[in-house]
Amino acid sequence: MARSKCLKVTIAAAMLISFTVADVPAQSPAKPAGDELLRMVPAESLFCVRINNFDYTFSQIDQFLAGVSPVPVATSMMVRMQLARLFGSPQLTGINMGGSFAIFAAITPGEPMQEDVLSILLPVTDYKQFVSGNANVGQPDADGVSKITGEGGVVMQVGNFALLKPPLPQSYDKLLALKKSISEGKMANLVTALDTPEAKQAVEQPIWAYGNIQQVSKNFGPLIFAKVEEMKKMIQDVEANAPGSQPKNMQQIMDAYIKLLETLMKEAKSLTIALNPKPDVLNITETITALPGTNTASMFVTDTSARKENKLLGYLEDGAMMNFAARINAPCCKKLYDKSFDLFAPIFGGTITAEDIAKMKALSADAIDSLGGPVAFSFSTDAKYKPPFAFKSVLEIKDADKFNKVIEESMALWSKETLANFYKSSFGVQADYTIKRAADSYKGVSIDSAKLTVKSTDPNSPQAQMLAAMYGGGVEYRWAIVDGLCVYAVGGNADSAIRALIDQVKAGGPKQIGSEMKAALALLPDAGKADVMGTFNYVRALKMLPAMMGAMMPVPMPQVDIPTKSNFAFAGNVGNGKLTFDITVPKQHLTEIVAALTMMMQQQMQQQMKMQPMPTPEQ
Repeated sequence: MARSKCLKVTIAAAMLISFTVADVPAQSPAKPAGDELLRMVPAESLFCVRINNFDYTFSQIDQFLAGVSPVPVATSMMVRMQLARLFGSPQLTGINMGGSFAIFAAITPGEPMQEDVLSILLPVTDYKQFVSGNANVGQPDADGVSKITGEGGVVMQVGNFALLKPPLPQSYDKLLALKKSISEGKMANLVTALDTPEAKQAVEQPIWAYGNIQQVSKNFGPLIFAKVEEMKKMIQDVEANAPGSQPKNMQQIMDAYIKLLETLMKEAKSLTIALNPKPDVLNITETITALPGTNTASMFVTDTSARKENKLLGYLEDGAMMNFAARINAPCCKKLYDKSFDLFAPIFGGTITAEDIAKMKALSADAIDSLGGPVAFSFSTDAKYKPPFAFKSVLEIKDADKFNKVIEESMALWSKETLANFYKSSFGVQADYTIKRAADSYKGVSIDSAKLTVKSTDPNSPQAQMLAAMYGGGVEYRWAIVDGLCVYAVGGNADSAIRALIDQVKAGGPKQIGSEMKAALALLPDAGKADVMGTFNYVRALKMLPAMMGAMMPVPMPQVDIPTKSNFAFAGNVGNGKLTFDITVPKQHLTEIVAALTMMMQQQMQQQMKMQPMPTPEQ
């Protein structure tokens, strides 16, 4: 019974911090009163979710979600019913619905993990009114604790907040201990764990979530890795009984990801997510902070030598599934590649020698040094070709000789069949890569070409069908260096695409930025100076699925033909030991995605009905 009540209270709390509880008109957000709430949250908490100016924030969320779902979602009514059941009053008397709310999980050092770690902070206008005006909240006892009847729980006043815990045997004592720690000011609180920008974000952003990765590692690390070992044992048993021709490298892949997880849990300090909902767009900021002195912290550094503006943004195309632009951060990229090779070395399984791995590390560093800084990529879908995509890129070249040397030495590595043997033994894929230098020329510019063919070593396998449907006769590559830029074209129309890129460069480059990139920069004004930035269109990605998966489906996948004019936009930066990503989710694009998925499901159902046999008269 206690666990059932705890679950209900937890659900009510989650809904409390996830939806609005009152139908109020939108208004300007009120400034949260200082950081009193942060001072009440222990620094060693597993997580903390904070909602500032509750009513206004979730009225914004309601406006953002309105019209996205084909079925209206009455979140306010649903949550009000849950809270009315919890407190015994539809009016939520004494609760300041324009204040800051929080839910957090406080861990007591040295004690085992318990269900009663959850705590909720509700801002109150008058605590006495909160007690007297909500029928399920009992009168305080000698310790100041009130019991909540019905759904259950215990609550008491702490400053300008009501501190609530779920109905569990230890909750009463835990509540008193937490109140004492807060009141005496001896507790290390969340303010001490945050730097100034983080604390500012917590107070000013409408919704803010903090995850203490080090606490998660201490409390859940052993359990997580024990479960991983169980999975490895299961994989080992499966591979032991698999046919001889089937690739058997899943254990090595698991080892690589275990190393990645270990690195994250040892070297990452925290993860924060801030949400800023508006009627037409949702802004999201995600930040990973590394522990000072770790390799990850040394990787998240600003490249002060890189120019701020990316002059190649004009090459990004309207209509692309994904546009991506970056300024090469040489210190970060070199360490990232080195770390990646080390982490994923188990996958190589001995097919790639330590000498060749060292060579690939050196080639990666040389490739980075050969580039001038800005790069731009456009990835588009085109179901008329196999593969059903086209890829164009423009890179500024600082050292053409070093760039070409990297290509030559990479060809030498491939000619040793080092990489080809790796793909064959690890994934059951026969990959052949041929390069022809100076294969063509256009307007005095030499054009290099390459072709990648990919097929399964088992021609009768489902994987072989998928690869054939996806890649057909192979992937064509073309590239050239012109006026200090390297231009790439990949896909079925690579010949004409590379010539068009050469014409663009010789003409001095695009005269203006495309409309979709302009829209992205309007949503993220500082994205043009970010380390990475770009757009992603989910509807256009869906258009590629029929060509990719058609051979694997019993019923042909329907084509998606939904007009799309908006994109997700993103921008990322590293510096001061942090990796930060800003993402915008336009309401228009969510609406387009829902329309596309609905169309696909309807067409799929119609095709299935056509394929069903007609009943005979006897039936």
